[in-house]
Amino acid sequence: MNRPQTLLVATDFSPSARAAEDAGVAWAKRFGSTLHWIHALEVPLPIFEPYAVAVPEATIGATRKAAQEKLEAAAARGTEEGLDGTSHLGDVPAAYAIADRAEELGADLVVIGTHGHRGVRRVILGSVAEKAVKLAPCSVLTVKGEKGAEAPDRILVGVDFSDHTGPALDAATTLAKETGASLHLLHALELRIPLVTAYEVTIPDGIIEQAQAEAEVQLAALADGVDKAVPVSWSMRSAPPHQAIVEAAEDEGADLIVTGSRGMTGLKHALLGSVAERTLRASPCSVWTVRAS
Repeated sequence: MNRPQTLLVATDFSPSARAAEDAGVAWAKRFGSTLHWIHALEVPLPIFEPYAVAVPEATIGATRKAAQEKLEAAAARGTEEGLDGTSHLGDVPAAYAIADRAEELGADLVVIGTHGHRGVRRVILGSVAEKAVKLAPCSVLTVKGEKGAEAPDRILVGVDFSDHTGPALDAATTLAKETGASLHLLHALELRIPLVTAYEVTIPDGIIEQAQAEAEVQLAALADGVDKAVPVSWSMRSAPPHQAIVEAAEDEGADLIVTGSRGMTGLKHALLGSVAERTLRASPCSVWTVRAS
């Protein structure tokens, strides 16, 4: 998925969603993609919950009509730019509606804002964006801030030398070539062995130096393999991966983070704590979570 061809923009008509809409239009124009739109309908609930009082059908109908009109107005932004696509009103919780629609379309990129109408409560309980990253069958661009349409200037790529690093680096390189951005490759050196074992045997210091040296060799090789038209630099940090990525993004002035995703399925969708999710929560900028095909 070096050049996304089918984009799906998720919107709840909030200011954050507006930035995601801007990004969706900009990315679709940049890559010549089709641009599809989705909104998950939220039927208003009576304030006297949990009593069994049904919402009047007229209210549900009016809500649906208003949501459809807003969705069509958002989708018209793509039409005005000459972009083909569809709009869809979902009837299930937002993250599930987004994932289902992305699968129906064969989308290779979902674009979504990081905060919706629920504000702090959503941040505490787990945002729709986080759930979408876990559930979506494709890559997800989570847009942070109000400048979704602006092309990135400095892209930070988190690399762990796994099979997921290649697709993330390829995607970042393609975007950098399109926008003139530079790349910074970041590896978090996280050794999972205790320096002192349960048997009171100390692990030799030389092992740490060997690991660091090997990581430097692999990082340099990755950097050398990047298209020569793209400026690239690299660094390592001794910290948990999500912390290293966020701190490096702040220090490097990155305006986009690109990370790989292991593409969890089934019950693993319910597990929190992945590098991608933790990075998303703390990131100072937009995050492109690239899912390998």
